[in-house]
Amino acid sequence: MERKGKREGSTTETSAAPVQKLSHALVELFRSKIASGELKPGDTLLPEAELLQQLHVSRPTLRQALRVLESESLIQLGRGARSGATVLRPSIEAAAQYGALYLSTQGATLAEIHQVRTLLEPPLAALIARRARTDTSAVASLQECVRIQQEALQRGDYVAAASAVNEFHGRLERLSENRALGMFAGMLNDIAVNVYPQIPLASSNAKDRRHIWRRSEESTEAHAKLVTLIAAGKAEAAEKFWRSYMLDTADFMEKNGLATLRVVAPQTNFGSHAGLFGSRNMGAIRLRSS
Repeated sequence: MERKGKREGSTTETSAAPVQKLSHALVELFRSKIASGELKPGDTLLPEAELLQQLHVSRPTLRQALRVLESESLIQLGRGARSGATVLRPSIEAAAQYGALYLSTQGATLAEIHQVRTLLEPPLAALIARRARTDTSAVASLQECVRIQQEALQRGDYVAAASAVNEFHGRLERLSENRALGMFAGMLNDIAVNVYPQIPLASSNAKDRRHIWRRSEESTEAHAKLVTLIAAGKAEAAEKFWRSYMLDTADFMEKNGLATLRVVAPQTNFGSHAGLFGSRNMGAIRLRSS
């Protein structure tokens, strides 16, 4: 496509500002096509030279946009200019990275994560229990998580046990079959994944640490009891038990200095390709012919 005056992809483009504005629009174009399903996971974009010709953008503009899409885990760049980028499925993990960064800068704590889970999980436990007899996979998934916790405790690996506790909460929340809640739960799980391993090591006092370790064992026992109630289809009992347990855990966290453990942003390089990207009338984005 042609612009009035200079062509957008011409080598006379000297200012960084137009590149940023154009690449920002180009990123938005790719995002919208991924969101609409026009670009599907596994699709391969045209090689760089063909995209430049089709979109009428400069090489710096295109490369900047593709780097941002890659940093957002929406594409995987190929090796060399002749290989097109592969479209990826948008991931909860990528969203959680930004969420964890935000919560970390806001000083969010383990108590806040636990409070959200206390609001969500008891009714979810009842929901899962009501369909337990027709959906045995849900019970099997939770049982597997309890087994992982038990094995970690048998090894004396309390850090692994704490990580498995977080995973149990995540699985419980994801089993709702509500896609919006599943996304939120997945983000919450990934954000909490760097907080829960801090629990067994939170105190420098040996006596207090053993007390926290004993709580890990009690948590595993409580998880096992909840799974038993769910498997038996006892929805009301499961909801009541889990709410009581979660409230008791909140009290334990407060009394033992765990409530103030901070959310930690994961060590990633998702923000290493800083910049704003995009393009104006870019036309259709075609896929490489198979």
